[in-house]
Amino acid sequence: MKTNKTVLYSIASVVFIMLVIVSCKKETEPTQRNMTPVFPPVTSASFVEEFDSVSTLTRKGWVFRNNSNPIGQAGWRQGRYEAATGVQYKFLAPVSFVGFPAYSASKTPNDFVSCDVSAANDASGNANMSAWLISPQLPMKNGDQIVFYTRAVDDQDYSVYTRDRMQVRANYTDGSTEVGGTHLSTGSFTTTLLDINSAYINNDPAGNTPAAPGYPQQWARYTVTLANIPGGAVTNGRFAFRCMSTNAGLFGGTSGNNYPTVVGIDSLAFIRR
Repeated sequence: MKTNKTVLYSIASVVFIMLVIVSCKKETEPTQRNMTPVFPPVTSASFVEEFDSVSTLTRKGWVFRNNSNPIGQAGWRQGRYEAATGVQYKFLAPVSFVGFPAYSASKTPNDFVSCDVSAANDASGNANMSAWLISPQLPMKNGDQIVFYTRAVDDQDYSVYTRDRMQVRANYTDGSTEVGGTHLSTGSFTTTLLDINSAYINNDPAGNTPAAPGYPQQWARYTVTLANIPGGAVTNGRFAFRCMSTNAGLFGGTSGNNYPTVVGIDSLAFIRR
């Protein structure tokens, strides 16, 4: 009997200790949770766009507008680098490829966004290009940066020089995509951040420096720092790339010497400072 009582006392002691441990654990768990709350992840207005899939840009908030006159078959599109078998681009000289490969490709050489002379229809011999690629709405402030790579076609295979132009513009006022309805209008994008080859000089044969005249014919890096924003900051602004040309086209326009080619953009970063 004494042995049985001893066993029973031992079992009861173990059960009691276990109940005390469980009870303490339940009492301390809420306190521990309150001491280490879980916060949502921190988000940033900064982003990177590689333009690997231009067809998905609208879902990300990008907007396309083509105000070219006469309007052509396409504005901004997936990067143009395609075989030109049997085709004479510009009707001047045979080339094996139209366009150029991406600066940064993850799947194909076409992993960039491009715009070319087909944005306008120069069947009449004269075309005025104004094709817009507009960013999503973004909180912007002085010091923020837009960094990207761009280039035009290397025209060494053509018998004439080519001339391309592109602007980077900003809307600091209403966050809209309003660019007007003509090839001359800019709508709410009243601020010019950058104007590459505004004088329509022959494209830069060196091709690797933004300081050279003309449009670079190899991938060149541009950095635009936002400044002079009214009040120093704006909510839901936008920036835009505008591929443009006047009196131009496949046949060189009425002057016969203003030939735009293919302009590409790759590895874009908006950096929130």
